[in-house]
Amino acid sequence: MFKRQVSLLTCICLLLIVAMSASTLTLVFTGSSPAAQMAADSPFARAEEILEIVERDYYQEVDEEALTTAAIQGMLASLGDPYTFYYTNEAYQAMNEETTGQYSGVGMLVGETAQGTLEVMRVFRDSPAETAGIQAGDVLVSIDGTPVSGETPLGLSAASDLLKGDGLTPVEVEISREGKTLSFTIQRGDVNINYVEYSVLEGNVGYLSIYQFTGDDVEGVKEAISAFQEAGVSALVVDVRSNPGGLLDDVVEICDMLLPEGLIVYTENRQGVREEYYADAEYWDVPMAVLVNGESASASEIFAAAVQDTGRGVVVGETTYGKGIVQTLYSFSEGDGVQLTTSAYYTPSGASIHGQGVTPDIEVALAADASVVYHAPDAETDAQLRAALEALAGSAGSAG
Repeated sequence: MFKRQVSLLTCICLLLIVAMSASTLTLVFTGSSPAAQMAADSPFARAEEILEIVERDYYQEVDEEALTTAAIQGMLASLGDPYTFYYTNEAYQAMNEETTGQYSGVGMLVGETAQGTLEVMRVFRDSPAETAGIQAGDVLVSIDGTPVSGETPLGLSAASDLLKGDGLTPVEVEISREGKTLSFTIQRGDVNINYVEYSVLEGNVGYLSIYQFTGDDVEGVKEAISAFQEAGVSALVVDVRSNPGGLLDDVVEICDMLLPEGLIVYTENRQGVREEYYADAEYWDVPMAVLVNGESASASEIFAAAVQDTGRGVVVGETTYGKGIVQTLYSFSEGDGVQLTTSAYYTPSGASIHGQGVTPDIEVALAADASVVYHAPDAETDAQLRAALEALAGSAGSAG
């Protein structure tokens, strides 16, 4: 018995496995391949040799691009890091749409409820869906005549593809709203996702929800602060619940608007090279609470930990996800790319939250059947928001 290690094209080897029964095995042995000497000179030469054999001798025509993609994916998967992976051209384009917040479609975020229905979670500002009259909370019934209710096998991904469609074309959408079935014709168009929502709550408290640290998030926060200042807002709730993270530069820029002068976060790579990110002396200084939950990750945790470490505000909710590492995106001229974990980040106090998360100052869990509507905050039904408002009211009272 002997082992042969293949560094690059591990997945390709699976194509060479021969089917066998309990007692029979059919194999054809050949001599050394012409590339045998090359294999001794390069760690990747064996993979190239196997690829050559597969392409020449496999009993059916093979797709070299599919083999290469599988090989790359297998190599990266061997690192055991869920945040390191390969983007095909299509996946890279989809990721870029999310990062920039720009794509062609109808402009609404659809999610699957516990009952299996497909519900409109958000309608993006100035989008075709908003123009047509679609509202958050609407339940999708059909798209271009294809049923998408909970009783149909059509999944969320397929429904999203139907909504995107092809180009700037119309799509017929049937929804259920407050017991009524309504039909809309939405003209697909260019969509700019807004990643920030804000409003002024009772008690003159500003509410700022950041869905993700990407796209228009920095401009959205600037706009919100300006509106709050003009309205004379006296306290602030920043909601990063279920925010999966985003761009390091974006969260640093937003922290700079809301935190006092000092260290926000620092990163270290495997060589121990440290890079520090600071806030300057200018910031909007009002009492602040930050809402988090178990789906608040990465950049959201950088924000919450910085608020906590600097004593700038109170963190309310549930322990966060615990992703304390940073990825770098490498793009290629062919349109594909690789996302690779390149460093770890640390809070101002030097703590790593990786695998630990940020523990709130005030721990409050939501009831299992509670539904948070980020675009329409309601402290009556949202226990975490209520606790944040109570904490802000208490801090204002103690400050006199």
